[in-house]
Amino acid sequence: MGKRVNRSQTARQSPASAEISSKEPAEASRYSFRWLLLGLCVVAFLLRCIHLLQTIEVPTLIQLLGDARGYFDWALKISGGDWYGSETFYQAPLYPYFLAVLIKLFGPSVTLIRLVQMVLGVAGVALIGLAGRKLFSEKVGLVSALMLAVYPPAIFYDGIIQKAALATFLLCMFLAACVYLQTERRYRYAVLTGISLALLVLTRENALLWTPLVPLWILLALDETTRRRWALVACYVGGLALILLPVAARNASLGGEWSPTTFQAGPNFYIGNHLQANGIYEPLVPGHGTPMYERADAERLAEQAVGHELSAREVSTFWMSEAWGDIRQAPGRWFQLMVAKTFMVFNRYEVPDVESMYIFREYSTPLKLSLVWHFGILCPLGIWGLFATWGQRRRLWLYHLLLLSMIAAVVLFFILGRYRNPVSILFLPFAAAGIIDVVARFRQRQGHRKLLIAVLLLSAVFCNIRVHEEDSLHASCYMNMGVSACQAGNLPLGIRLLQRSVSEFPELAEGYVNLGRAYMLNGQPALAAKCFQLGLVLEPRLIGAHIQLGEALEYAGDPEQAVEHYRRALSLDPTSQRALEALSRVRQGLPRSPDSE
Repeated sequence: MGKRVNRSQTARQSPASAEISSKEPAEASRYSFRWLLLGLCVVAFLLRCIHLLQTIEVPTLIQLLGDARGYFDWALKISGGDWYGSETFYQAPLYPYFLAVLIKLFGPSVTLIRLVQMVLGVAGVALIGLAGRKLFSEKVGLVSALMLAVYPPAIFYDGIIQKAALATFLLCMFLAACVYLQTERRYRYAVLTGISLALLVLTRENALLWTPLVPLWILLALDETTRRRWALVACYVGGLALILLPVAARNASLGGEWSPTTFQAGPNFYIGNHLQANGIYEPLVPGHGTPMYERADAERLAEQAVGHELSAREVSTFWMSEAWGDIRQAPGRWFQLMVAKTFMVFNRYEVPDVESMYIFREYSTPLKLSLVWHFGILCPLGIWGLFATWGQRRRLWLYHLLLLSMIAAVVLFFILGRYRNPVSILFLPFAAAGIIDVVARFRQRQGHRKLLIAVLLLSAVFCNIRVHEEDSLHASCYMNMGVSACQAGNLPLGIRLLQRSVSEFPELAEGYVNLGRAYMLNGQPALAAKCFQLGLVLEPRLIGAHIQLGEALEYAGDPEQAVEHYRRALSLDPTSQRALEALSRVRQGLPRSPDSE
């Protein structure tokens, strides 16, 4: 009966749509498909290896910063024996544990970790190819695999110490499990769907939104008996619980509160939606955009506001409440922000965090493909693919919901390229179907070509207009590379990169502050003081800049002015141990070394 339905559906489709969904043997033999897919995996691996070798001396991969440093330090602690931990999870835990296993097996080698991540990236290429083949056709599967194999953002994220690499692999596994469950309806695929989604939730918390969609889809969309559908749901829930229940129990044992993931939603929602939010990440305290500060700042500021200690869930609830208060205060501004973030999600630009694909492109030949193959091309093709396959919407509605809910989840918080990357992966099979349909329509000279051209052009314009302050974001990434070079002991390179940062975007306060630190390390306190002063003119709330300006003035022989800046730092953060120690040192007349930190 299922085969008769498929034939009748195909008969009502246009020839182009029929080509997308065709499963006929004439398309390609199973043997040929496997060899072609293997060849694409080889291409993916070679491109990633070239990228690895060409970027091996990038400063931020020699001396890790930001989340990468936090994940690596956490992994070192875990691999050293602290597998259970002592606090509830604030950041998604799976990636640090993944790193810890690699460190335990092979040692703390960043290069080896990057290589393993690239192997996972290649596995993702194979999985997306298999998913595309099962969902549409062998051609769509191969085109999907090719797209991911050469997609520069995927190559970039596979090659940095960030959870995006693991998340991409797990998302491809989840999609493949769903497609195989839909077509073969075996219990093991239901279990695998639950396990892969649970692992994804522990890597990308917003995937938790998908957990109720799958059982709903099983019950409503799969052509099985009621008893078997419920059995498949039970298998899915079992796979989900197998992974998430122990995490929830661990959080409860350490914090008294059950959570299957983390307690970070409130601060993140506030960052993305408060009155001064601009759609991208900005820390709660200027200059504190690293894991070592994020949790402590969220807790300290919340507890100061309410006047007593708070649990992890209460801290998250506080920030969620603050965000909704700001939204109610200025709903019109929030609506404009949501529109702006929607444009950002669909934009070609990969918003950087600490590291930028566009800076890495100066080192990496494979990333130069981003000049012609990027999200601004993928998205219009994916949009047309959604149009072209709309006749199959009853079969595809789960994947439509996954895509829409992920877009909504990103828009509701804040935009980073690596947060938007799951949207790219979800678009891939539809983009491949779109390409197959475009080729078929022009080859067969079908109608609706004007509609096709209009949709592609309009979506291409929508996705490729400039919506970000790209110079500022690039300057931040040059700054991070300069900081890494300085921390690794290469002061000349670090100073050059920091000088490039402030020349690219002279309004970047933290660029001046970090250049000042480099000058201090280089024994040039006068130049350092000027940089700190420039940074504070641009951003007076930078606590560290006040402290470091005080240290530069102190070393230059002006302790009275130094004390003034230490006091300003304490007015911003009364708990700053460094400012307290500096004040005590000045009062006791103790000297300060110019290179002390």
